[in-house]
Amino acid sequence: MTVAQPLPAPNRTVKKFAESLFLLSPLIVMLFSIFNFVDTKWTLSRLIPLVCIYCIFRYKGAMKTNWHTPSLKPLMTSSLVVALYFSITHVLRGDEFGFSRTLFTCLFYILLVPWRQVPSTLMTYILLFAAVFCGLNAGYEYFVMGLSRVGIATNPIPYALYCAMLCIISLYYLLIAQSLAIRSIAGIGVVFSTAALMMTGVRGVLLFLPAVIFYLTVRLLPASKRYYSLTLMIVGALSVGGYWGFKDTIDSRLQQTVKELQSTSSGNKNNSIGVRLDLWKTALSASESHAIFGYGDLALRETIAKLPNPSAALQPHTHNQFLDTLARSGLVGLALLLAWILSPLLRISSLNKAQLALTPLVSSLVLMVLLAGLTDVPFHHTHLVYLYTLLMTMILVLAEPENNLEISKNGV
Repeated sequence: MTVAQPLPAPNRTVKKFAESLFLLSPLIVMLFSIFNFVDTKWTLSRLIPLVCIYCIFRYKGAMKTNWHTPSLKPLMTSSLVVALYFSITHVLRGDEFGFSRTLFTCLFYILLVPWRQVPSTLMTYILLFAAVFCGLNAGYEYFVMGLSRVGIATNPIPYALYCAMLCIISLYYLLIAQSLAIRSIAGIGVVFSTAALMMTGVRGVLLFLPAVIFYLTVRLLPASKRYYSLTLMIVGALSVGGYWGFKDTIDSRLQQTVKELQSTSSGNKNNSIGVRLDLWKTALSASESHAIFGYGDLALRETIAKLPNPSAALQPHTHNQFLDTLARSGLVGLALLLAWILSPLLRISSLNKAQLALTPLVSSLVLMVLLAGLTDVPFHHTHLVYLYTLLMTMILVLAEPENNLEISKNGV
């Protein structure tokens, strides 16, 4: 009988790397494709089941291990509860199912992938190269295609939040990495993702990102006047550099904002700011009469369509994540959504109790999403449901002690 010979070490390394790429392929598609290329989101809903089926047979113990991972359990638990609740509202009154379906898909992927088998350095490089790539794509849309606002694969608003989150991640690695290679790629990622954000012209995210960057750098750098000055210099350099790089675009948006404020104050609400004010009032009014479980998607949509402001009547949502959820799903839905957004800030202790873990990167990303939700509805776009859930999973996995040790050995 012939005895199978073990693979030589180089072949085992190549096989391991290829398998890791396959396991991370949904993340690669999410970070590089669905925000940058039109009509590619559908690949995730096909690719994730394929990876999950492979993991069921190849890594049978992964589900139990992942479920008991202290940093992942709050996110998985909240995702399950939220997905179930909004599935029930879909069945009972016809609310949209896209949010729940996307959460279920993400949950299966998080549960079944053997995260401890995936090299943490590979995930780090994927994140940083994604920041560089978003800048390259935005540059192509802006300079070659001649678009005044980039992000045609989704629309500029969700694309702006995608760019901002990649900018925050890149800045984090730029500040904490010891490896010259990683710091170099992270530096390029900061510049490129910031430039991409500028090219979206999305005022809300542009306004909030400097505050989040300031928070992140204060959390990372030692508490001293010298380092606080360095923090201000970093925020100032990114803000001034971004402004001068896209001066005409930013000036145009500022002038538009001033005109909209003047127009709204004079009673003409047929502009972006006026539309938002009308929609926010509508959301508050709807929530007053249906405070606990909300008005429902169909009823809210009909109410918006009856608004006297023609621009507001055409909107699919109320341009505020929290007011929109309050109107649609009531206090119960809003509480569940906030619990899901904040869940990455928790970890389960050895005594099986939830503990607050305000790590700099995770808390910065959560803060960015919360602030962005004040002027838009990020999770109306399932692109961003995928991004938030799976990106947080990557960050939380990278923050696990064994991965921190591995990363430090490779120079971060």
